[in-house]
Amino acid sequence: MQLKTWRERAIYAAMSAFVAWHGLATLTAPVPSEATGLQPLRNLFHPYLWLLSLDNDWDFFAPNVNRGYQFRYVVESTDGTSRTFVPTRDVSWYSPNFWWIRQWQDAIVDDPDLNADRAVALLCRKHAALHPTAISLVAVDQKEFSPRDWLAGKRPFSPDFLAPKLVTRVECQPQQP
Repeated sequence: MQLKTWRERAIYAAMSAFVAWHGLATLTAPVPSEATGLQPLRNLFHPYLWLLSLDNDWDFFAPNVNRGYQFRYVVESTDGTSRTFVPTRDVSWYSPNFWWIRQWQDAIVDDPDLNADRAVALLCRKHAALHPTAISLVAVDQKEFSPRDWLAGKRPFSPDFLAPKLVTRVECQPQQP
């Protein structure tokens, strides 16, 4: 009986020590390198932080939040019409498919020379009923928006605050019957 209580207390103490260690490590992670007084403490935790990929400066939201972009593609048809599609619009943000689509879009925007032709080939097949001649891949960046703009009745996603940027335009290959 005594061995069981001693073991439970030892496990509890070890878990408490780990929580204290981890908490202190994550508190020292964002310490700037110029803080000479805390540098020895930071050096102590560095291997642990590096191993768990917690060794960063934690300022990815400050002082400027990355506004990001919205990916769109425009299907140009043989009859001269153009239709714009936003792949993430119909997918729930909570769905794993949303994140797959976002990764696919990021790959296209980050390296269009490598990925655009393959993506356009898939999109041409997907929209074959529209008889596409070409597809333009577009990244729409959000411009600066301030609280003053909001109070003036403007909204962040109105056309005044969006900057479309053509990533590339690729011709569709004729479909094989």
